[in-house]
Amino acid sequence: MQKQDYEEIVARIIQSKSFGRSLTYANLLRYLATCTAEANVPKEATIAAEIFGKEDYDPSQSTLIRVYMYKLREKLTAYYENEGKEEPERLTIPKGSYALKIIPREDSDQTNPPIGRPVAYFLAGVVVSAVIGYFLWPQVGPRENLTPLPVLWEDLRESRFPSTLVLGDLFIFSENGPEGSITRTIRQSEINSQAEFERFKEQHQPPQREWTAATYGFLIQGSAHWIKNLTEMFRILDKDYSIRTMSRFNPKEIQDQDLLVVGMLKTLGLFQNYFQGSRLMYDAAVDGIRVLHEGEEKVYKPFGDPNAYHTDYAVLMKMPGPNGNAVYVFGGIWDTGATQSLKIFTDTQLALDLEKEMKTALGAVPQYYEVLIEVSGLDRMELTSRVVYLYELE
Repeated sequence: MQKQDYEEIVARIIQSKSFGRSLTYANLLRYLATCTAEANVPKEATIAAEIFGKEDYDPSQSTLIRVYMYKLREKLTAYYENEGKEEPERLTIPKGSYALKIIPREDSDQTNPPIGRPVAYFLAGVVVSAVIGYFLWPQVGPRENLTPLPVLWEDLRESRFPSTLVLGDLFIFSENGPEGSITRTIRQSEINSQAEFERFKEQHQPPQREWTAATYGFLIQGSAHWIKNLTEMFRILDKDYSIRTMSRFNPKEIQDQDLLVVGMLKTLGLFQNYFQGSRLMYDAAVDGIRVLHEGEEKVYKPFGDPNAYHTDYAVLMKMPGPNGNAVYVFGGIWDTGATQSLKIFTDTQLALDLEKEMKTALGAVPQYYEVLIEVSGLDRMELTSRVVYLYELE
């Protein structure tokens, strides 16, 4: 098939309502069509570099491209179930390949061949045994089967976007000696972005030394808890998610994923104050959260010893993304608050309790919201918490 033929089919699919308005998926499908027409099937790392600008993409460390291909196949299926249901041929992406293939419609719509009689008898016996066992076996199971799922999870469960956890990691840099050798790795608490590093470097870099931003960051202790909590939630939702760190996050990825951003607020980069209509703002100068409510401003700052008994403040926010996706932020001034913020959302009962508070304060569970939480902790572990402030975002 000629390149022009692929271009016509792809253009028709991209313009359909079922495909959606994502430029990234449109560019990806066009790219695959061009490569297929030129008999130059791309590899995963090539797609990452050409479409997403990730020159150092490692397929063993990231599932980004596989997730996008999975969703792209879903979009093609949606098209042929709707606008393209009368077309005699179907554009597909066979699993295990990144080459497009056009097949006759009947090849993709074939029903399963009839099974043999012995196999049918065996399967019937299995079904009967399962039904009998269901009624005779004690009906016990995990708590999530006995408790209704929170409304707060509905968008993640029904979303057409893949989900990605973005972990706020600590910015670090290395110091090179006169001969160019790395002498030490440095973590400076007031440096949490490339821009802050450049300003600090200009003012404080010693003579005969060269400071270089590291290509990696340090994850804080709470990261293991965050991954565990989210894994349990996504298991209940029967969905997968991928993991990134903030230091490796590309802003171009914002529009094509549901993002769950977790960490100390100072490590969250562009998500520190992501939503323009928010009444909560992180102030790095005082390391506190400013709240504007009913014309008055109040600053909430943690106090106590983070390695002993202390009080932290956290935010839990859900905001609209730029492409119909959603951005969730779970942040604390210290990691105690970040841990509790995510726990309130991912724990079934705690999420249901938060919904009750929302209904009392706001009349319903809003689609977009922000919550300020006061957290009491001991040795960087959360103990108790209370909601200080709730607000519905437009």
